[in-house]
Amino acid sequence: MIKVKILLSGLLAFFVSLLQAQVYQIDIKNKPLLERSNIAMSAINPAGIKLGVNSQYFTKNDQPWFPMMGELHYNRVRPEDWETEILKMKSGGLSIVATYVFWNEHEREKGQWDWIGNRNIRQFIQLCQKHSMYVWLRIGPWSHGEQLNGGFPDWIQRLKGHRSNDPEYLKASAVLFDQIAQQTKGLFFANGGPIIGTQLENEYASGQAAHISKLKEMAQKAQINPVYWSVTANTVFDDSKMEVIPLQGSYAYRGWERAGGGATKDFLYGNDQWIMTDALGKVFYDVNKFPRGLCEQGAGSQMTYRNRFVVAPEVIAAHLQNQIGRGMNLVGYYMFHGGTQTPGLKEPGYSESYDFQAPIDEFGLLRPSYKQLKVLHTFVNDFGKELAPMQVYEPANPVRDEKNTSDLRYVVRANGNSGFLFLGNTQVRITMPDKTVSIQVNLADETIHFPTLLLKGQTTAILPFNLKTGATLIKYATAQPFAKLVNGKNISLFFKRLNGVNPELAIDSRTLKSKNIAGWKVTQGSNQLKLVAGSRNDCSFTDVDGNQLKIIFITTAQAENAWRTQLNGQDALLITQADVLMQKGQLTLAQLNKPVFSMMVYPNGLKAFNTAAKKSINTLFDTYTWQSAVYKPQIAIKYPTHKTAEITLNPALPKNVNDVILNVNYRGNACELVQQEAIKTDNLFNGETWQISLNRFWKKGNLSLNLQDWDDKTTGVPANLVQEIKAKGTGFTAITAVPQYKTIINLKP
Repeated sequence: MIKVKILLSGLLAFFVSLLQAQVYQIDIKNKPLLERSNIAMSAINPAGIKLGVNSQYFTKNDQPWFPMMGELHYNRVRPEDWETEILKMKSGGLSIVATYVFWNEHEREKGQWDWIGNRNIRQFIQLCQKHSMYVWLRIGPWSHGEQLNGGFPDWIQRLKGHRSNDPEYLKASAVLFDQIAQQTKGLFFANGGPIIGTQLENEYASGQAAHISKLKEMAQKAQINPVYWSVTANTVFDDSKMEVIPLQGSYAYRGWERAGGGATKDFLYGNDQWIMTDALGKVFYDVNKFPRGLCEQGAGSQMTYRNRFVVAPEVIAAHLQNQIGRGMNLVGYYMFHGGTQTPGLKEPGYSESYDFQAPIDEFGLLRPSYKQLKVLHTFVNDFGKELAPMQVYEPANPVRDEKNTSDLRYVVRANGNSGFLFLGNTQVRITMPDKTVSIQVNLADETIHFPTLLLKGQTTAILPFNLKTGATLIKYATAQPFAKLVNGKNISLFFKRLNGVNPELAIDSRTLKSKNIAGWKVTQGSNQLKLVAGSRNDCSFTDVDGNQLKIIFITTAQAENAWRTQLNGQDALLITQADVLMQKGQLTLAQLNKPVFSMMVYPNGLKAFNTAAKKSINTLFDTYTWQSAVYKPQIAIKYPTHKTAEITLNPALPKNVNDVILNVNYRGNACELVQQEAIKTDNLFNGETWQISLNRFWKKGNLSLNLQDWDDKTTGVPANLVQEIKAKGTGFTAITAVPQYKTIINLKP
């Protein structure tokens, strides 16, 4: 009887949820298409690869291309770390490294130029090229980037005519451009190098359009010749000349605003603009002339002594999903990799650390945002060719109030009858409730009815309709396309399950020759095969062209721990909780405080590793394990005062340990890391654990951590933490050290 009551209660709850489901519609028929025109920026490199761009998207070999770009400042990262950090960006699904060239880094004294050590831009670019990463240079002359004087040397800052066509300023800027050209000679795309883009100036909203034209003329004269020229989209420029492409910026967290800002409209699938504050929100160009792209998609933000906040990874990922939904066709993060300020060159009011709460932190550690963003990067890289030409279609009554938590935020990108439905249920600074929704997409020849589904709060979803894979036509799926592996006639399509949603999909049965759908609930309609997941997470089909299609559903956690790669010349997918560094001939796995490594490999049977202990085999994945010896960090911690900690280091690490991470928890306003009587970096308190890589400090003596007392002018720290600091006083809560284990897996040639 109890079981019957439970069953009836469950059925009742199910039917109530159906009744409560809000039905939404979106109409993409009879909508005018935007005209597409070419932009005169293109080049072919010696290998025959052609890059170009039109008014809607970028192209590679005349095919649509959706580039993913991330900012890493070479001068703010140790040169010995450059190669590893570039590889982390590549493993995360990016294809372009962007970087400022700060003038005052290279000309500290007038006429004295420095391009060595961590300023050796040529070496940095060559390492990008070694690992097939493109480069986008932001050459200024004015940059900002929280650099002193916005990157100007002091003597340029004192010029009254700077950032204009003043002859004295232009003469000095021409010398800068000549210097940059010397360092980058032969490294531009047309010459076989990796540099494909150059940004002129930055946030030039109150200048003269003629200045941008002049800067481009000067750069070309100096032999700076990229494929693409860009400016930030709130910059004044002559859009009739088509000399530059405006790239936009948007930050969910805003270090320049009190407590990092409040709820923003960035999560509403609204019009693309330079989405910052009103003062910078102007657009000086016809947005339909240029592809929508981002040079500053905030993957974090820089805290200040006044303004603190904690960047939530799910907000950062939702922000990216929103940008893709609203029509962006290039994503460039600022910052994707944190760093450390050059002593004496930081903008006043900021910390020595330039960590930015970025997906890759100041020390090269991967934050949860890295893996959450990687899920979307994989989708863009595998489906970008289809996505880039798709136009944006809004519903009749889109949500325009960021504080509206009840109505669904949604939009469609479509090309013809094929497209992706974007659903958003995340808002920075506001907790969103779960929503049970039903959506229909009205096309010219049919209507796609998505089954009722649950969209959990603090999540997003991308759902396909009329997705063609091989010859198979998937009418819809209530799961998010993740990766597409193509190995000849064998195609594997991975979907990420939505939290709390049992996957359903429909396939045009006319496109199939045979099927293996054991373990699925099946309904055969008119020309349509409908499937509901049961005891299995995969199904397979042979299409009318003879392609073998396998569809696999993985969990959100598996997707975040998945790494797209190639093994034995085949498309492959790795699933492991470890961080993965992928390069030719080997994989490097790293993880904190866990000496046992485990990795699932798809497809099974590849036998791609020279040395591995295979744990188990199933019908989809091979699972491997590697065992490392346990290591206890050999460091000593003393507390001379309640505000000071002294760390004694032992630099001798075993081969299976990549690094030792110091986890610092404290009460106070800030903590400085001092070595050899110099501040090496610091941390502004926001309630999070400060993780310090000790790798860079081993050989230079012991460390001191010095705390600063609370400042009541600080905003953004939760009130309960402020009360605790005031009640208990400044002091350390805990300092612990954990190893970062590593294992290197050699791949069979």
